[in-house]
Amino acid sequence: MFENFGWIVEGKIREGKRDEFKAVMEDLVAASSPEVGTLNYQYYVSDDGNVMVYERFKDVAAAHAHIDTWDKYADRWVAAAEPTRMVHLGNLPDDLRKRHAALTPRLLRPFGGFAR
Repeated sequence: MFENFGWIVEGKIREGKRDEFKAVMEDLVAASSPEVGTLNYQYYVSDDGNVMVYERFKDVAAAHAHIDTWDKYADRWVAAAEPTRMVHLGNLPDDLRKRHAALTPRLLRPFGGFAR
């Protein structure tokens, strides 16, 4: 049904940390951009600091490579925004899901629709 998979991360920018969050987001986007298997890495933010990140990957290896990149910036990201929710999208293997265990992500498996 769907060959790619990914996840959504939600968070809340900490009080007075919007500039720090923007800086780490820009650094992460720049570091992730060369990852050929990262198909989507998109940030959305509300006026009051709610953040949603949509991430989609070509395959398991690409997702692991992206998490390796994320690990280099994770402390800065979490210092600037509190993660509030994570949703795994697709049939993610256990070894990949375990890398996000601290966020206790909800798993949503393919059910219908299409992807291009």
